[in-house]
Amino acid sequence: MKIAILGFGKSGKSVYESLIEKNQAEVFVFDDNELPDKLNFFGQDKSKAFFDMSFDLVVVSPGIPKYHPFIKHALNKNFPIISELEFGFRLTKCKIIAITGTNGKSTTVKLIHNILKKSGKKVLMCGNYGLPLTKAAQVSHLLDYLIVEVSSFQLEFIDTFKPYIAIILNITQDHLSWHGSFQEYKQAKLKIAKNLLNDGFLIRNLDEDYNVDAFNVIGFSTYKDNVEAKVSQNSVTINFKEHLEIKNTKLIGAHNMQNIAAASLASLICNVDKNNILEVVMNQETLPHRLEYVCEIEGVKFYNDSKSTNIDSVRKAIDSFENKKNIVVILGGKHKGESYANLMDLLTQIEGVVVFGEDRKKIMAELSKLKPIPLPAINIKGAVIAAFEIAKPGDIVLLSPGGSSFDQFKNFEERGEAFRRECLAYKETYDKTSRI
Repeated sequence: MKIAILGFGKSGKSVYESLIEKNQAEVFVFDDNELPDKLNFFGQDKSKAFFDMSFDLVVVSPGIPKYHPFIKHALNKNFPIISELEFGFRLTKCKIIAITGTNGKSTTVKLIHNILKKSGKKVLMCGNYGLPLTKAAQVSHLLDYLIVEVSSFQLEFIDTFKPYIAIILNITQDHLSWHGSFQEYKQAKLKIAKNLLNDGFLIRNLDEDYNVDAFNVIGFSTYKDNVEAKVSQNSVTINFKEHLEIKNTKLIGAHNMQNIAAASLASLICNVDKNNILEVVMNQETLPHRLEYVCEIEGVKFYNDSKSTNIDSVRKAIDSFENKKNIVVILGGKHKGESYANLMDLLTQIEGVVVFGEDRKKIMAELSKLKPIPLPAINIKGAVIAAFEIAKPGDIVLLSPGGSSFDQFKNFEERGEAFRRECLAYKETYDKTSRI
């Protein structure tokens, strides 16, 4: 059997190692980037060899867009194509709880993991959070649940992937350059539920308008009544198996209340004690780079929301704070297709805007009607200084870029660390400066 692996990041490497260990197939690796000098490895210009070969199976890493020439060629030749998520699922020996959504996935994964672990369940986080599913599947026979964060990229090429519990947190515009349109992005997300049987569960946001065919649908909502979980700006009420009132948690904002609702519902399906749910959600700290408090300079508080890589996440971040007029937001990075002008209704309510990064000119043009005019900055350091100049004591400076980090950084984590570092450095300099 001849198998091609497209992309050799951590997902591609996990598939390669699994196949080589079994020694049951002839494996070929292709990547547009440089690859190790190994037999059947085709990197950079050598990757064109893919077009002259045939394969029994093609395994796609999430970094390879579906409009890539490799994918088009494989489809034209009718090569079976699956994602690393599908490949890993076929090796898994325990139940899967799978979480997708435009925003909030990692927080929800962490919540479910901590609740189930506290309840004595054997669990492991994987997918976009931690190990690739293929890697985690190797120890799945020792576990009760794998908690898998799944992206639209991974869901695009699934076949038999079937979680015990599927969660769709939200679907808003993102990754348009990868999928081609919002409709195609949405359809990819909804594939998480396509194989659910009557013994599986779908937890979904009932405030969003889409149809999905599933037997056991459990919903949370801000606006609808008679739902399993009712969500407000700072509280959650659960009426499913148990009655729970959750409020005044360390996680702030309506979007985090949705994450708590989804995690609580999933945990109750797994028959955990409600007291374990309450203890975990009340004490769960925000994850790094997700509305993370950094420091205070002269009464101005700095928050790191570098994980914000789409327009909707900016909206959710700003809405998390009670007094919008005291916010200076830092936008920017690499543009992903949706116009920042879609934030105009919100940006007119706040103190000010700073725009940094590779596509700052494009973003500034989209916000040209905003008054006062946003301040431009080349990099994070300049953005921190510019935002502090706009802010007054009592204000919040919020890094919530709404764009990809790949213009100046390897990932959103590196961007967030750079922001934290620059804030703390500026604070140190500011505190040492004599003032008249």
